[in-house]
Amino acid sequence: MLAVALQAGAAERKTDETEAIIVEGRRERSTVVLDEPVLTGSRLGIDAFDLPASVSVISHELIQLRGARTAMEAIESAVGMTGGTSVGSIPNYATRGFAGNDITVMRDGIRQNTASQSSRPLDSFLFERIEVLKGPASLLYGEGAVGGAINYVSKLPDDTTKAEIIASAGSWNTYRTGFGVGGPAGVDKLHYRFDVSQSQSDGYVDDSGYDYTAVAGALRYDATDDTTLTLQSTFLKDSVSSYYGTPLVYDAVIDQNGTQSVRRANSATDRLVNARIDARTRRLSYDNIDNWSKADNSFTRFIVDSNLSDRWTLRNETYVATQHMDWRNTESTVWNPATQLVERSSFFLIYRNDLQLGNRVDLRWSGALAGRPNTFLIGALYDDNEQIRNSGQTYAASPTPANVPLVGFDRGYGPDVRYQRTVKVTTQNAAVYVENIYEPVNHLKVVGGLRYEQIDVERVSYVGADPYTRSYDPITGRLGVIFEASDALNLYASYSRAAQPVSQLVSLTVSQDDFSLQKGVQYEVGAKASIQGTDLTLALFDIEKQDVLTTNIVDGARINSQIGQQVSQGAEFAVAFTLPGEFRVDTHAAWTWKAEYEDFFENLGSGVISRGGNTPPNVPKFVAGLFIVKPLGDWELSAGARHVGERQANNNNGIQLDAYTTFDASVAYRWNDAQIVLRGRNLSDEEYAEWASGSGLMVRLADPRSFELGLKYSF
Repeated sequence: MLAVALQAGAAERKTDETEAIIVEGRRERSTVVLDEPVLTGSRLGIDAFDLPASVSVISHELIQLRGARTAMEAIESAVGMTGGTSVGSIPNYATRGFAGNDITVMRDGIRQNTASQSSRPLDSFLFERIEVLKGPASLLYGEGAVGGAINYVSKLPDDTTKAEIIASAGSWNTYRTGFGVGGPAGVDKLHYRFDVSQSQSDGYVDDSGYDYTAVAGALRYDATDDTTLTLQSTFLKDSVSSYYGTPLVYDAVIDQNGTQSVRRANSATDRLVNARIDARTRRLSYDNIDNWSKADNSFTRFIVDSNLSDRWTLRNETYVATQHMDWRNTESTVWNPATQLVERSSFFLIYRNDLQLGNRVDLRWSGALAGRPNTFLIGALYDDNEQIRNSGQTYAASPTPANVPLVGFDRGYGPDVRYQRTVKVTTQNAAVYVENIYEPVNHLKVVGGLRYEQIDVERVSYVGADPYTRSYDPITGRLGVIFEASDALNLYASYSRAAQPVSQLVSLTVSQDDFSLQKGVQYEVGAKASIQGTDLTLALFDIEKQDVLTTNIVDGARINSQIGQQVSQGAEFAVAFTLPGEFRVDTHAAWTWKAEYEDFFENLGSGVISRGGNTPPNVPKFVAGLFIVKPLGDWELSAGARHVGERQANNNNGIQLDAYTTFDASVAYRWNDAQIVLRGRNLSDEEYAEWASGSGLMVRLADPRSFELGLKYSF
């Protein structure tokens, strides 16, 4: 929770106007905001200081200060968050011992059913802020989100005219531009917002370039003193030459019995001998030449906000989202020490054509219950998501040539196949939820909520397969207490519960029909404080994901059952302070001392193997960050360091990704309304794997040292 510069406490916020302005400036440069509501943590409109949960906020100002070009770079500035790109060029995230589908990504609080839509690679310029809620989030966002939730918050019209232009150029022919403007539209009671951004790069790895385009616009009409109408739309287009990963090179393998042999590894059972990245492969791509990853997404919503009375408010939000995605590439490039060749297989096509429609309404009341302050909210949501896929389409599985030397090879082309629409999956979700915050006595608040959902999934085949239907009706929620130890210190404890299917809803099949939703439970205690100019946060958490699908042998037969568990325990801490000389220091750390499977077995085809005690892939035990800013008149210097601990590359834990530490720095000069910035990233030229793909026998390598020159003009 955590993370950094919390405001001065309530007592400090009551000081004179000059001090208040200073505090506000510090808040904008922190990832935790305590004196204003955070949309991702609650719909009650209460300040984050009174929320018994961990929420980090990466504001637009902070994104610019740290030079975060993409959503993933921005999110990694939050305490304990790590990210990496995997199949389909889709960003993945890990926190609190969970990764991948356990982390839900949303746009303006709207959850979409597939990561390929909500988690496309995005330029960060369009966001007003990004909020990260730690732990189970099903109360607010429905099934899923056992490990946490990420919310992209769009820019909306302001009452004053503001404009911003950015432009930058950097290593590997990387270019980025953005323009945003908003304010009164010149028509009475009408305000507007318009933003556009474009970024492109050749990429450090050969043929790994990208091109992102985004356009967003919004109109707000103040119909009356108590009612506003807002129409907001975002259109995104990305085209990526996928870099799926670099093969690990190894001399031999050691099997379960300790026998060493020279052959291709079985990632489910083997350990690698002398595993390494060959320096000659650092910039090579093993993807077929005709690979691509393309997506077009849109998101539009119409919002009505109305103050019905002094105590009652109403918010209704109608939304529509579309997605079209094409992906074509080879998913597996694995080294074979026996043949001294890289074996390329698992050629794959992905086709997506989705339409999501929904409506959400919230009715909130603020007043007194038994003479004590109380705020209550009741809401309802209906969501219909139609998703057309090429799931199950069959075609040749390898590119030509299928096997290539480690260096000096012809990448060749994938099989001559085209997309075939095979299935339409419709997911309908009807939900009712309540939240409440009550102060029974002075200095003590009780915050809680419940959510009931009715989820219906229908899978209709275009190629003659039997239809499939499945329904779920989970109840999830959160209960917490906040104790105001002083004006500047809040202590809290909370219990939260989530529900998650054994697979993404769009991927459910008849073979998974008998399985219920997995359950996620978290216990968390923590503190939020600002004491004598030092701002700090602390959280201790214990998460258990229950009813994980696993394989067992019963009476000699192999069966699937939901008896598996995944658990994590840890702590997150952050502190921000100012040293003499106006050095602003912002540092945080997350230590997940326990992140492992329990009672979990995997099917090997020839038998089953226990994963009990193993760590899930791509989950570090330790993550820490440090960021320092020093203003010098019109100049501003900044430097940052980030450390990510060792991670496992697969469920077998036979392959480890080394820990790494990176250093960034920038120098900026402001002239009137313009600022020019020279920025260096990974200045120590650390070579490291940011994410393990597939079986862990290939990893995605991060960029080496790079530089960027940027210009920002605000008016």
